[in-house]
Amino acid sequence: MNQQQRYRRADAKKKPEKPKHAKQPTGKRKLRWIAFICVCFVYFCVSTSLWIFHGPFPSVRNYVIDTVDETRHGYLLRPLSLYTLSNSVIQANALSNGGMVSKTIPINEIPTQNYDNGDGTIHLYTYHGETFTAHIMVIDNPKRIKVATTKYLGKSGETVQQMVAIAGAVAGVNGGAFSDTDQQGTGANPLGITIHDGKVITGAHSSEKYPEIAFTNGGQMIAGDYSLAELQQKDVQEALSFGPVLVLNGQPVSVPDQGYNPRTAIGQTADGKVILIVTDGRGQYGQLGASMTDITELMLKYHAKIAADLDGGSSTTMVYNNKLVNTPVDLTGARSVGTSIVVMPQDGGE
Repeated sequence: MNQQQRYRRADAKKKPEKPKHAKQPTGKRKLRWIAFICVCFVYFCVSTSLWIFHGPFPSVRNYVIDTVDETRHGYLLRPLSLYTLSNSVIQANALSNGGMVSKTIPINEIPTQNYDNGDGTIHLYTYHGETFTAHIMVIDNPKRIKVATTKYLGKSGETVQQMVAIAGAVAGVNGGAFSDTDQQGTGANPLGITIHDGKVITGAHSSEKYPEIAFTNGGQMIAGDYSLAELQQKDVQEALSFGPVLVLNGQPVSVPDQGYNPRTAIGQTADGKVILIVTDGRGQYGQLGASMTDITELMLKYHAKIAADLDGGSSTTMVYNNKLVNTPVDLTGARSVGTSIVVMPQDGGE
């Protein structure tokens, strides 16, 4: 064997080298993953929207329409449907007046009460239902209750925390209905009649009746469909618009019950104590939320003589001592709203 043949045999025994592939820069791999996640997210949103609003289950579509409409934010339905849902379909399935029309006692038939509770205690409770967790705040002195409005009326709302801080209050929950000219849900324009310290903020030139939740100079809660003249007849000092009434004269009121939601409600006992309730929902902690019946039963459990629904859904917020009591459902945190119910300090203290 000559030397050239030995070299060839030695070369044949060598394992062929695998081609070396150049690694992609780390930045490009990250961009590919981000793009993939974005595509998956868009696909999920589009497919979910189409399944809900145009899928094989009309009951699902109707449930979503009713649930959103019940919180008085029906303008969000078109964007949620990716503008594939017509206004005629929304209106056909929506609740009449957002389900806020209330059983109402004529204003002249409401006995006048004047509560003079000296105890300024605020009690906090937690209640665990089958589909929700409720946070209950009971205020002994009803004259501590005030209505706060956004300082940016006509432009944008504020969070409950901001309103509580500006008012110098110790607690608060979200309040009534609102709209926006740009339909962005930022709480710019409180709807109906809004009154603070006896001054009419909205609805001053209207003779129409609105679903109202109000407190008189004597700390008495009034709820129902009333005009401004009727509210002023009762010397109402604080008022905002929402509903329906859930409890009247200590008895439950039959109202449209359109599924489960985060909810906010307000009530008053026979001795004047004010009850504020917020509930979790929409998947928070695996919970669906509360129905109108759930809130009504909870109000009766805490001895409400009168109670009414406040704005719910993503608006639902409770604040106490500068901290959130509940977890707002929006991913961005507490939502901006048009009005809040706030609890003022008791004689300079809590």
